[in-house]
Amino acid sequence: MKAFLFALVVLLHGNIIFCQDRALVGAKIYPSPTEAPIEKGVILIRKGKITAVGSADKIVVPKTMTVIDCRGLILTAAFWNCHVHFMEPKWEDADLIPAAQFNKQMAQMITSHGFAHVFDLAELSIGTVLRIRDRIKKGDVNGPVIYTTGVPLTPPNGSPFYIEPLKLPEASDPQQAAAHVRQQIDSGADAIKIWTGSPVDGGKTVYMPEEIVRQVTQTAHSLGKPVFAHPTDTKGVIIALDGGVDILAHTAPQDGREWSADTIQRMLMAHMALIPTLKLWKYELQKGGVVDWANNAFMLTAQQQLHDFSKAGGTVLFGTDVGYVPDYSTGDEYTLLAGSGLDYRNILAALTTTPAQRFGLGARTGRIAVGMDADIVVLGADPALDIRSFDKVVYTFCQGRIIYRNIPPETPVR
Repeated sequence: MKAFLFALVVLLHGNIIFCQDRALVGAKIYPSPTEAPIEKGVILIRKGKITAVGSADKIVVPKTMTVIDCRGLILTAAFWNCHVHFMEPKWEDADLIPAAQFNKQMAQMITSHGFAHVFDLAELSIGTVLRIRDRIKKGDVNGPVIYTTGVPLTPPNGSPFYIEPLKLPEASDPQQAAAHVRQQIDSGADAIKIWTGSPVDGGKTVYMPEEIVRQVTQTAHSLGKPVFAHPTDTKGVIIALDGGVDILAHTAPQDGREWSADTIQRMLMAHMALIPTLKLWKYELQKGGVVDWANNAFMLTAQQQLHDFSKAGGTVLFGTDVGYVPDYSTGDEYTLLAGSGLDYRNILAALTTTPAQRFGLGARTGRIAVGMDADIVVLGADPALDIRSFDKVVYTFCQGRIIYRNIPPETPVR
């Protein structure tokens, strides 16, 4: 981890108003990716915090608490999605649309998949995501804690082809880059995103000069904020490494090259994290007419990069690029991660403890433990038996508040 701590002030985002005191009873609980599960467990929640965790024969449920019967279900800490976008037109007037419509949109995209924390990685205007965030803070709608990189920065003549005819800000010198970083953070950004390698028309990749990357990271780090980079290919990864970037927003299969042991070792030494976004490559391949996308060299390269990085001990964060990718489901991402060699514990870590620790919040979220925020997901099946069960969400709690529910008949609430 970098010397700085990315100390997000969650209380400012908090949607813990009107939280009921609740008991979740009977579930199999995975307290963290490394701890043994608790069979027939109980969790008590008061004022948005977990006040007790243990087996049903050891925890007394106060009669004043609302009881949710979770027998036959699975319970873990709620999830993070570290790569989302709120760029679809339906979010433009998020502060004005009816609450029921807002909740439906948010459930389809975010909360029905167990996400209580999301990182928005680029908008054309930071105002859109801030309006969504502020609406959630008001408490009249359901949603996750949202962090954002605001408007991203590209190399000169480097706006990616897939946003045409729109253009993103470009930096032609370090001074411009520093000013952009300060402006975004002053506007409310929690981090900065750049394209170290940007795909443009004609199959070309435009690279951000290292001195500009270095200025971005130095300025952001001086303000306590991390930097994400879209690398595109191996050269983009190396530029990100040389420039001090903290997190790669994607794997980088465009040049068809696996990462060398030396590159991976440099990534580990730099404490660089990786968001694989493997489902993105399925989407792009299908868009290009590829039918057998799962066995395409592009996908296999991305999976091999993740496999080698993870096996070496690299930090992996979960993300799907949802909002750019129009398919909101997460099952394919879990399947592709598993196909890259990650087991359910690795994936649970990428969803929970790893991002919480990475963003300076490991003391309050990411695990099921006394004193932690009641950020909880209840699943209908066990991901240890079927990895796609991570997307079979029955409840999502954010700081003790139910932000999504899909209650089957056999799960009564008292």
